[in-house]
Amino acid sequence: MRKYVVLEERVNNIKKVMIYETNKGVYVFLYDTHEDKPCFADYWFELVEDAEDYCEEHLNVKEKNWLIIGDPKVGCQHDLIECK
Repeated sequence: MRKYVVLEERVNNIKKVMIYETNKGVYVFLYDTHEDKPCFADYWFELVEDAEDYCEEHLNVKEKNWLIIGDPKVGCQHDLIECK
């Protein structure tokens, strides 16, 4: 499962956030652009709920604002929306 949100107001340098759930944990990717470019930082959590809590508490992301997208295709970067 992947989902992302473009922040209504930038938090520090962060303009966009993505959560990516894998069978080895959950990543939160942070972006300094709205464009579909690689992230500049990431965090790892054991549970989706922990990643969502982090995004809500530190980045003011509301549950209703997430956009669900498909998992990356084989061979594609996990932090990009589209495979290039």
